[in-house]
Amino acid sequence: MPVRVCLAGLALLLATATALADQGPKIEKYVLEAPKETNIAAPAALAKAFPEGFPQGLGSGVAYAGTAPDGATLLFVVGDRGPNADAPDFVAAPGAKPAPAKFFPAPDYAPTLATVRIKDGKASVTALKPLRDAAGKPLSGRPLPPGAVGSTGETPLAADRGVLPLDAAGLDTEGLVVSPTDGSLWLCDEYGPFLVNVDPATGKVLRKFGPGQGLPDILAKRQPNRGFEGVAATTDGKVVAAVQSILDTDGKVKSSKAPFTRLVELDPATGKTRMFAYPIDVDAYKKAADAKIGDLVALSPTRLLIVEQGKGADKQMRNRVYAVDLSEATDLTGKAAPDGAPLESLADAAALAQQGITMARKSLVLDLRQHGWTAEKAEGLAVSPDGKTLFLTSDNDFGLAVTPVNPAAGKDGKPVTDPTDYRMSPDGKLSLDGQEVATTFSIQPSGEKTTLWVVTLAEPLR
Repeated sequence: MPVRVCLAGLALLLATATALADQGPKIEKYVLEAPKETNIAAPAALAKAFPEGFPQGLGSGVAYAGTAPDGATLLFVVGDRGPNADAPDFVAAPGAKPAPAKFFPAPDYAPTLATVRIKDGKASVTALKPLRDAAGKPLSGRPLPPGAVGSTGETPLAADRGVLPLDAAGLDTEGLVVSPTDGSLWLCDEYGPFLVNVDPATGKVLRKFGPGQGLPDILAKRQPNRGFEGVAATTDGKVVAAVQSILDTDGKVKSSKAPFTRLVELDPATGKTRMFAYPIDVDAYKKAADAKIGDLVALSPTRLLIVEQGKGADKQMRNRVYAVDLSEATDLTGKAAPDGAPLESLADAAALAQQGITMARKSLVLDLRQHGWTAEKAEGLAVSPDGKTLFLTSDNDFGLAVTPVNPAAGKDGKPVTDPTDYRMSPDGKLSLDGQEVATTFSIQPSGEKTTLWVVTLAEPLR
């Protein structure tokens, strides 16, 4: 009799576990690639390494676009500023302050929208549309000039290390969403940070908002290349964007303990804005500045889904989807610390609460790493109207990476492989710690692909 009870109990336990497993998310995994004929031409200097050109980068943002007549699921996806890679800091003249630089081996590439069809277990890219200004001229992803709203101070370099022209209209697009009110697209950008309203039929920019240009001035304090990383549109016509990481309000961001990054709400009809504090998992990272937002999507006017990610204090990547409730969150507009400094100067949630600031609430929906996500970043997030199906994309960085050649030894005797540790003069010569070196950096294929996950949850998100 005791054996029978034990076996019956075991059977019940197994049945319960099976039922719970059945209620877990179901995941379809795809590699998202545009046809090779749409590859981006490589310059002559890289023709040997990239004989077929650079693959399209399509995973920086994703938006649900509806259902085709044949039942296929349609998505919009967007790439960022184009093929680029870290470069040595640029010293424009003897004694000048080194400035950050990036290689742009396809400098005229225009950030591009794409349409994706998912049907019968296949995901295919069916159309590509470059972004254009109001006059129809293709935009570029090159950095903005010094002094311009959105300037990062970066110097763009060609593959041969020559200095490229800056672009006052340059965009580094990182997310997109379909407006539920008029069907236009809203894109967000890391430079400005900017919010850009785009006609999906032509790719033309209709409206553009930036710090001091329709958006709060304080957003200009974003870390370089850590501007808006995700954008959502609510059913009542608002647009919500997420600053990728904590603001750099005092030039000491690496030591900042700010417990939040900012969500910015824009009402395009009135121009009114609000800001909210999204609480990062500050204790999970070595420093607060390591936390990053990947993307966000709206479930209702007060509920969002957000991807939070970054390398944790344990040196492992974290990629988590949270449900976020803004219903009781304080509008940060006009709010400051007791000494008048930005709220980011306050060290924790308790200090914010003492100033009457309530951050957004959040709860974990999905830990992507626990379900086999291996890409470093989850940069695109969308949800279908049923509230059960999520779409997540990674960014392949256009399939290129920088490889050191003959790296110099650092003060510890170890090879220095990070391009940003070096300095480069206008004649292309490199130095390390003030000494000229024979090191060079080669741009090579990374082999990285764009990941697309379609995740079906057991219950709809509300």
